[in-house]
Parts: sequence; structure tokens; C-alpha cells
Amino acid sequence: MRWLIGWTGWLMAQELLPIVNIQAPGIQGIDRTILQQLQRDITQYLSTTRFSEDQFASNERIKCLFTIVITALPNPTRFEGTLQVQAIRPVYGSTYETLTFNFNDPDFKINYNATSTLQFSENTYVDNLTSLLNFYAYLILGMDYDSFGPEAGLPFFQKAQQVMNLAATNSGEPGWQPGGNFLRSRYWILENLLNSSYALFHRLFYRYHREGLDKFHKDPVAAREVLLQVLAEMVRFSQENPNSALVRLFVDTKGTELMQAFRKSTPEQKQRFVAAMKLLDPNNLSVYENLLQEEGP
Repeated sequence: MRWLIGWTGWLMAQELLPIVNIQAPGIQGIDRTILQQLQRDITQYLSTTRFSEDQFASNERIKCLFTIVITALPNPTRFEGTLQVQAIRPVYGSTYETLTFNFNDPDFKINYNATSTLQFSENTYVDNLTSLLNFYAYLILGMDYDSFGPEAGLPFFQKAQQVMNLAATNSGEPGWQPGGNFLRSRYWILENLLNSSYALFHRLFYRYHREGLDKFHKDPVAAREVLLQVLAEMVRFSQENPNSALVRLFVDTKGTELMQAFRKSTPEQKQRFVAAMKLLDPNNLSVYENLLQEEGP
């Protein structure tokens, strides 16, 4: 079971609690009943497949969102588009929930028809759809576990690597091999998560959650100080590893949350926060600088 403090209830369940949304804006002639069936099948697959041997109580299941936007329909059984995957974790001592993973995959390409069935296989390649679902299920679990224990997600990242290797060899689909935009590549996200040179990222991710967010209800001033220390270390990580996709993943996952966390901070803390984000997320600097114009606590 996860290290969720204060959980109650002993009904064992699968790990994920998914919400699946499929959109096809501007696609003429698409069969909406097929999209509805695909949505049901993906939801059922993610809800009922066990991706680990760990025992999860029913209230420990990881909330996750899979948003598929179909942008091309080369033929009635070929769907191409994007897949955004988000995972959510509760914050101790509050009703607040935080994202642990937020990634938009530009290479969602699958074959699917009315007779398709989704079957789980850990050691063999089945099809690209189940490979994508398995891959992101393991990443969700890995990031969730990383947030509760230092580098605790490694076994799940290793399972995701097995999925990737099988898909790279058998699928013929993009995204499973090096190439493309490394900031938006599932291959490079996983490579970076498994790269021992980037171990600091996992430790910072753990500290952000367990020593920062999970302490916010008790002492928000001290918790913000921890978050600032994490950001300072993340800046150092970024400068030492300028080609790492993990900084972009961190900013995409935590940027909005950090803005809210420092909205009621002291002017000095706001200055330090904006200085860090200037280096981590320069393209959105104007958004963070707005914080400096707001009144303090």
C-alpha cells in the first residue's frame, strides 16, 4: 500500500481511479459511438487492471485523468491525436489535492474498432493502445510513490521501460524511440527518470511533497521555505543538466500550484520565488511577476 497517512478502510482495490475524456473537434464523419466505446474500454481497462503487487485500499486509489484529442482519422479504425495524462495526490491534513504528473503526449496513434478488446500483458506486446495505457499507468504509480518515499518510484519506472522496449521493437509507432522534441517525448521523460545522473530530481520531488506540501496545514511559512529550498536546488539541477526534460515536467506539473502557494507569502519570499521561476520557466516570467504586484499576507 502507499504511504498515505491517516487512511481508513480495508477494501482492497486496483491502483488507479481514472477519468477518461475523448474529444474530436473538427473531425467530420467520425463515429461518435466508437469514441464512446473507446472511452468506456479505456476507463474499464485502467480501473480493473492491477499494475503492481501492492495492496491499495479503496480510498488510496490514485486519481488520474486521460484526455485524448483526436486530430486526424486516416481511416475509420485509425485514430491519431494527443494524449494528456495527469495524476493527482491528496495533501496531508487538508482537502487540497496536488498534481504529481502532467504530460501532453503529441504521439497518440492507435488502431481501434468495435470488436477491439483491451488485454493486459506484462511481458509481451499486444497493441499500441494498451502499451500507452500501461506505460502511463506505471509513470503515474512511479511519480506517486516518489512523492511519498525517496526514489520509491524506481520499480515502476523500470516496468515502464519494459513496456517501452517491447513497443519500440514491435509497434512501429512514434514516441517509443529517441528523436523529436525531447521536452515532449515520452521516451526522454522515462530516460531521464531512470538516469542515475538525475537522482537529485527524485529527492527534490519527495521533499517538495512530504516536507513542503504535507506540512503546509501546520506551518505554511516553514513549508514555503522548504518549497523555496527545493526550487533553488531545482535551479541548480537545471543549470547542471540543461537538456533534462524533467525540469519542464516539473514546471508543467507544479507551476500553477506554486503561484497559489506564494500568493500569501512575504515580499521577500515572493522575490525569491520569482527569481527561481525566471530560470526554470522563463517563457512564463510575466505570469510569475504579477505576483510581485499583489499585496502580501
